[in-house]
Amino acid sequence: MRRLAVLLAATLFLSALSAGTALADDALEQLMEDAGVADFAGRGIVLCTWGADSAAATYSVTRTRGMSVVSGAGADLMTTGGIAAFRSGAGWSTVEVGEWSPWALDDRYTLAAPEPAERFGRSAEQVTVHEDGRPRATVVFDGATGVPLLTEILDGDGKQFRVAAMIEFGVDAAGRSGGEMPQTERRRSVWASSVAGDLPERAAWYRRVDLYAGPEGVVHAYYTDGLFSFSVFESDRGPTPEPFKSASEFEAAGHRYLGITEPLSLWVQWHAPDRSYVLVGDLPPDHLDAVLADLPAPGERSPLVRLWRWLFG
Repeated sequence: MRRLAVLLAATLFLSALSAGTALADDALEQLMEDAGVADFAGRGIVLCTWGADSAAATYSVTRTRGMSVVSGAGADLMTTGGIAAFRSGAGWSTVEVGEWSPWALDDRYTLAAPEPAERFGRSAEQVTVHEDGRPRATVVFDGATGVPLLTEILDGDGKQFRVAAMIEFGVDAAGRSGGEMPQTERRRSVWASSVAGDLPERAAWYRRVDLYAGPEGVVHAYYTDGLFSFSVFESDRGPTPEPFKSASEFEAAGHRYLGITEPLSLWVQWHAPDRSYVLVGDLPPDHLDAVLADLPAPGERSPLVRLWRWLFG
């Protein structure tokens, strides 16, 4: 489970860095290019609500000389290029992603023209993303650096699902040291065009854009629609991971799942007859329902299979 957590954390952060690129059209291209290289430092708060569950956290983020450091909101991460280091307990683990697919925004989304805004006394631009004609996301970008200062995501009913807001922001990070990657064993996440597994190329309108062979036979599939993204980790059927033993149950696509609400992501776990799955991503709840309908369904082994496994392992 520890190795799986490392892959999850690296995936989440790399997808967060890429989300802005997916939003870029001609009007925002320069902003997003600036955001990818700008040095800055800030503190923020993020709140997520899923049904009766909610989670909130504060975080700090610094980008200096190509090194991004994030602390709080459930993880301590350092990234540079395709390398991500994740703090697990008292130590660090490192994952290297060798390659990933280019991004594309699904046709269901349209971008409204940027509107002038102001935050922290700084010039900013506000962009609203519509899904099939309805507002789905609003992002306020700092005018000088392109860094997102405020992001609001709505659920299928138009209610606030997640909001992330910088409460302090400055561009005085240029003179700071970005630090160095911890000296740990580096695990390489290997991209493969075809690996064993039952994960489809599409789930709802989300495309499977990357597929990795992880440690201990874990298959890692990464899906995105250009605005939201999620990872599914498939492994041989095993016991329910410890964090999910106290998770809330919910129903989707006629099946029961275990779910955990984190500030930056939703976590879902289930067992199919011969495989076990963990999904983690930033997609809103109505998208999650549509996605789960197209992924392998929960199910139990037949009595004969259970007897065979008990007798012969």
